Amino acid sequence: MKNKTWILTAAAALLASTVTPSYADGPLKSVGSLLGSVTATVFDAPEGVLYYSLWRCPLKTTQYLAEKFGDAKGFQQNVAGAVLGVPTGFLWGMPYGAIRGAGHGMKTGWDKPFSTDSFIVTSEEK
Repeated sequence: MKNKTWILTAAAALLASTVTPSYADGPLKSVGSLLGSVTATVFDAPEGVLYYSLWRCPLKTTQYLAEKFGDAKGFQQNVAGAVLGVPTGFLWGMPYGAIRGAGHGMKTGWDKPFSTDSFIVTSEEK
């Protein structure tokens, strides 16, 4: 009996997920926007953690430190900046990426529910 309940619940969830994007326009726009915002936040928070902790924050921290060490194009300054900047950027990028990704998902998921833009954390800072 429990298996039938789980199967029916999963089928109802799949059915609801196929028609949810159609609520983005029309009289239930706020319902579609809410569901789009929640869905985008669920996807964008971990995506933001990956993007900011593995790429953006380590790169920007390395560049910043190399510039502060004297020469942004110098080999030794970039090596020293990378040695300090990559681990620091990685650790700083995890919470920063979670916050930025969740914020991006909430905002774009509400404004443009179920669009491609709401599921991709872009590198553009605003």
